[in-house]
Amino acid sequence: MSDGAVIIPPGQGHRIGNVEFLARTVDTLRFNFSIIEIAAGRELEAHVHEEEDDAFYILEGEMIFTVEGKDVSAPLGTFVLVPQGTEHAFRNKGATPVRMLNIHAPGGFDRRIGLED
Repeated sequence: MSDGAVIIPPGQGHRIGNVEFLARTVDTLRFNFSIIEIAAGRELEAHVHEEEDDAFYILEGEMIFTVEGKDVSAPLGTFVLVPQGTEHAFRNKGATPVRMLNIHAPGGFDRRIGLED
């Protein structure tokens, strides 16, 4: 774990695919914080996080979330909180990329998807 403040200049986070991690488990055990970019037409299949809550805030574009089988539109400025153990998926039906903030709490998600400390 880090000994002090973590300051990440724009675009300088730790990347894995389309996810830029700004706060990693090595920085704090309490949460992971990232920016995700979802390309136009991309869909993430239904999944469940058994060990953490998953929160999203839409910065650009519009996302469609499917939570426990129900579709919900999430335009710019929408906050979505998916509690642990809740099935969810999302897709970008638009013509432009979606950018969203993402928090997993507690930390550990970054390590589970292969980001090294």
